[in-house]
Amino acid sequence: MLARLFRFRAAWRDADRMRAAAAAWASGFDAVLTLPAPGQAPKGLADTGSAIFNGLWTLLYMLCLTLPAGTGPDGLPVGIQLVGKRHADARLLMTGLWVERQLGARR
Repeated sequence: MLARLFRFRAAWRDADRMRAAAAAWASGFDAVLTLPAPGQAPKGLADTGSAIFNGLWTLLYMLCLTLPAGTGPDGLPVGIQLVGKRHADARLLMTGLWVERQLGARR
C-alpha cells in the first residue's frame, strides 16, 4: 500500500513538471490546433464519441475548444480543436471566434 502511495506522489510530481513545461512551450501561441477525436461524430445519440485525444490536455490543465470544421465520409460532423493556456479562457474564445470566421462556419 505504501509503495502505491509513493508511485502516486511521483506521478503527481511528474505531472507538475509536465504542466510547467507545457505552460512555457505554449506561451508563444494563442492556441494549438489539433484533432478533438479520431474521426467523424458517431451515428445516433447513444454515444458522444471518443474523448481519447483530450486526456493529455486535461492532465496539463490546458483549455480545449472544439469547433465544427466539415463533414466526414458519412456526412457526419468533423471538428477541430483549439487548445489554449491555463487561465486564458478569453484569449482562447477570441481565437476560436477568429478561426470560426475563417472557416466560414458563422453566417
